[in-house]
Amino acid sequence: MYSYQEILTRMQDQFTSLAGYAPDDASDIGIRMKVLAGELYSIGSAVDWLKMQTFAQSAQGEQLELRAQERGLQRKQPVAARGYIAFQRTTPLWYDVPVPAGTVCVTSGDEPVRYVTTESALLKNGELSVEVPAKAEQGGKSGNTQPGTVTVMVTPPPAIESAANPSAFTGGEDGESDSELRARLMQSYASISNGTNAAFYRECALKYDGVYSVGVVPRENGAGTVGLYLGGRGAAPLPEIISRVQNDLNLLREVNVDVKAAAAQTVPVEIDIAVTPADTVSEQDAKAACEQAVKEYFDELSVGEPVIVTALGVRVFATGKIKNYLFNTSVTMDRKIGPNQLAVCGTVHVGHYAGVGQ
Repeated sequence: MYSYQEILTRMQDQFTSLAGYAPDDASDIGIRMKVLAGELYSIGSAVDWLKMQTFAQSAQGEQLELRAQERGLQRKQPVAARGYIAFQRTTPLWYDVPVPAGTVCVTSGDEPVRYVTTESALLKNGELSVEVPAKAEQGGKSGNTQPGTVTVMVTPPPAIESAANPSAFTGGEDGESDSELRARLMQSYASISNGTNAAFYRECALKYDGVYSVGVVPRENGAGTVGLYLGGRGAAPLPEIISRVQNDLNLLREVNVDVKAAAAQTVPVEIDIAVTPADTVSEQDAKAACEQAVKEYFDELSVGEPVIVTALGVRVFATGKIKNYLFNTSVTMDRKIGPNQLAVCGTVHVGHYAGVGQ
């Protein structure tokens, strides 16, 4: 595509060639040329944008979603993390205390995350605590939090003195990015669903929010059986999502075919790596970048996809904050993963590597 200046220069050169003199910038014809060159540049930009949005390989945003809809695909929405919040007292009461659905609690810190109870409950007389199901108010991975971190009551129920989550909130997933939706769209072209093959069952399961990979095992328990193992980003999907997939597949499956949907078996993989920080990068920042790169690598693994140490090393080096690294190969090595398994990030130990000749 020509730039504005290139269009204007071509117009001025052509005018000079035909008229025998160059147009003055302040003249009427000079001003008209600048205006026309700007309009031509705008038209060219619009045409280039349209060309990019025409094809699935380069479409973005809403246009990519429209391309995906041609294949029956929808962008996955964020999934809220779920867990439990325990509402507590230090001394028992002689009457029941209601904890209504919609009670809001948040994490402490500069960027608090809000959680809301999904059911009502009673702290019965004589008891000190009651656990209530809750979920993050907003979908996304930011809702995944450790035990004991949701401790601030925004709408405290009467007579309740404190609150805390006894276990981690899990299952939160970010919405599907353009690159992830594009990969799923291109896969739908490469593996054509015919209503009976593995691609059909895989596409059916991947339509659900929170399901990012599927392992399909034909004839898992003999003829007429199919096993589907579902995975999220670095974790298994929530049980209610798996239940929805199972219920819908019961309606879509072939006659006399038994389809079983289940969460993929998570396989924690321990990572032991030593790193050399890049110049001007502190060791703390280098280690933090390494840990984040390792977690992102596992978040992108699919059900049945093996752990490749070389690929993990590429992700670590691509942070730009690490000059060299060395895996402890007695702990961290290539790992074969079964079709019903999902490799997830286990313990990550990041040490210091002095490097060669240092």
